[in-house]
Amino acid sequence: MVLKDLRSVVSLLLGLTVLQAAAVDLGRIRAEEVAVYVQDLNSGEVLEAHREDVALNPASAMKLVTAFAALRSLGSDYRWQTELKTAAGQRNGVLDGDIYWVGSGDPVLDQDGLTAMQQQLRDGGISRINGQLVLDGSVWNGRDSADGFSDDSGEPFMTAPDPHMLAYKVVWAVPERNESGGVAIRTNPPLPNIAFDNRVSLSGSASACGSLSRYMNAVYGKGVLSFSGSLPESCLGKEMFINMLEPKEFAQHSFINQWRAAGGSISDGLRLGRAESGAKVVARHRSKRLAEVLSDMNKFSNNLIARTVFLKMGERSADGLTAQHSEAAVRRELASAGLDDEALVLENGSGLSRRERITAKMLGQMLGKAYRSPFQTAFVDSLPIAGTDGTLKTRFKHIGPPLRLKTGTLKNVRALAGYYLDDKRPLAVVVLLNSPRAGGLLEELDALVTRIVQTYRSKP
Repeated sequence: MVLKDLRSVVSLLLGLTVLQAAAVDLGRIRAEEVAVYVQDLNSGEVLEAHREDVALNPASAMKLVTAFAALRSLGSDYRWQTELKTAAGQRNGVLDGDIYWVGSGDPVLDQDGLTAMQQQLRDGGISRINGQLVLDGSVWNGRDSADGFSDDSGEPFMTAPDPHMLAYKVVWAVPERNESGGVAIRTNPPLPNIAFDNRVSLSGSASACGSLSRYMNAVYGKGVLSFSGSLPESCLGKEMFINMLEPKEFAQHSFINQWRAAGGSISDGLRLGRAESGAKVVARHRSKRLAEVLSDMNKFSNNLIARTVFLKMGERSADGLTAQHSEAAVRRELASAGLDDEALVLENGSGLSRRERITAKMLGQMLGKAYRSPFQTAFVDSLPIAGTDGTLKTRFKHIGPPLRLKTGTLKNVRALAGYYLDDKRPLAVVVLLNSPRAGGLLEELDALVTRIVQTYRSKP
C-alpha cells in the first residue's frame, strides 16, 4: 500500500513537471535548440526550467557575468585613474624631458578626457615638452583572446583592450564648407601628419542627410586617408567614424596633435616603457563610475568595455595581469556569491567567443543574486529597456520598460537574459538559443519571451 501511494505521488509530481514545461509554447523553436529558466524573484519559485543544466553559448549575455563579478569586486563607484607623469625638471614653461602617459585601461577615456589632462599641464605652467611621449602600459601583462573571428578582424566590435585605449581608437570626420565653397574635412583628433585625398563634393540636393556614411566614404591605406562622395548640404557638420590606426599609434597621434593644436610643442616620436622611479604626477583623469560604464557596456553590447572590465578583474601588483588571473577573479566572486560555476567556460568575459558557455540555470540564479544584492540598482539599470534604448530599442515595444534584457547575438546563437519588473511578481528570465537555425528564429525568440511574461506576470 505504501509503495502504491509512493508511486502515485511520483506520478503526480511527474505530471506537474510536464504541465509546467508545457505551460509556455516554444513555437517553431525545437526543444533541443533552446534552454529556458524563469524564476519568481519574490518567492524564489522556479517557474520554467527547460534544459536548464545544459551549457550553451550565451553570446553577449555573458556580459552579465562580467558585470556581476565587477560590481561585487570593485563596487559601483569604482573609477579608473589615468595619469601623466614626469621625472624631468621644469623652468620657464619648458619641461626638459619625457612625459609618461601611465595607462590605466580606462575603456571610456575620450578625446575630451585627454585634452582635459593636457589643460592640467598648461595650468601647471608647461607649454613646451622637450622630450618624447612615453606610453607606460605596465598595468597589464598579457592579453585576453577572442579566437575564431579572423573574418571580422577589421570590424570595430573586434577592437581589443589596450592600457592606452582612447575613444575606441576611432577618428571622427566632419565635412565642412571651405572658403572656396567646397568641402573640407576636419578630424578629431587632428591628423596633420597623415596625407588626405579629399574628393568629396556638394551635390546641391536639398534632401535630408540621415547617416553621413551613406554619402561619404573614407578609406585609409599606405599612409593616406582618402575621402570620396557627393553630399547634400544637410550633411555638412555631421560626423562619421573611421577605424584606421592601432591603439598606441592612435594614442600617439592624439596626444601630440591635440597638444600642438592648443599651442604647445613636443618632440616627435614615441617610446614604450615604464615611468621612471620617482616620477611625479602632473595630471590625472578619473573615469565615469563603474555603474555608468557597465550601462554603456550592456545597453549597447560593447565588447571592448566588457573585455577591459574582465581584464581589470585580474590585475596584480606583482606580476601585472593575465587573462588567467581574470578568470580566477571572476570565479572567486561567483563562488563567494554561492553560485556553482562548474559548467561555466570563460574566454574574455564579453561573449565575443566561440568557446564561452554557461547554463540557463546558473545565469538565472545569478540574476536572482544580483536582484537581491546591494548593487541591484546599478545592475538592473545597466540593462537595455524594452522598446526604449540600447539593443532593445526596437524590440518588445508592446511590453515596454518593465522588461529589461541583455541580448546576445553570434552565428548560430541568440540569447535574452534579464528581468520582467512586475511590481507584484518580478521575474528573472533566461532564454538561450543555440542552433544553425538561430538567425531565422529571432521573432520566435521574442514571441517566446512574450508568452513567458504573459503567463507569469501578476494579474491586475
